[in-house]
Amino acid sequence: MFLKNIKEQIYALAGLHQACLVVSNLAWRGDYENKDFDALINCIIDTKSTTIEDIFISQNYIEKGLRHLKKQIIDDIFTRSSETRRYISSLEALVNKVDKSEEMISDIGKSIDKLDSSFNTFTYDEKTKIISDIYQTTLSKIEPRIVVSGKNEYLTKHDISSRIRTALFAGVRCIYLYQQYGGNKIKFFLFKKNYTDMLKEIINTKLN
Repeated sequence: MFLKNIKEQIYALAGLHQACLVVSNLAWRGDYENKDFDALINCIIDTKSTTIEDIFISQNYIEKGLRHLKKQIIDDIFTRSSETRRYISSLEALVNKVDKSEEMISDIGKSIDKLDSSFNTFTYDEKTKIISDIYQTTLSKIEPRIVVSGKNEYLTKHDISSRIRTALFAGVRCIYLYQQYGGNKIKFFLFKKNYTDMLKEIINTKLN
């Protein structure tokens, strides 16, 4: 029972780590790949899929997240990103506050539900602008706001800031997905080997 849905939890953690990695790459280098956003955007707007693979489109779309997760929990401790840990901690704190506001949860749900099929015809910049606006009118109102570290030349660009907010929004969604599939810190600590074995299996059989 305790080991149920570990694969799904790994997917959710990979999505979370991909979101944090995207934020860092945008903030420090202004660097991004549209493919990285496909899974992040879809996990926000897709509230009807019944499998986590569909929520992230497919495993290939969270490849960077899977590898970054491996780096954070398996690889050499000296190569791990303290910035990723900080973003995850901030996102978890944000989720805890959202949980205390039924009005906030309702507002977010209504905003997502308003997106119709035409959303998928928009450009990436248009999509991230729409999601960024939802983030600003809901999650961004919760104090303290998440502090993003980076270079001012990138942080002040509207398209970059929209993508950063979209990635943060996806991070929130991934934490909820992780919890939805039974994940929590105590379980991860107690059964970490099971999680790392599953992560290695996914990477070795699907991504190599």
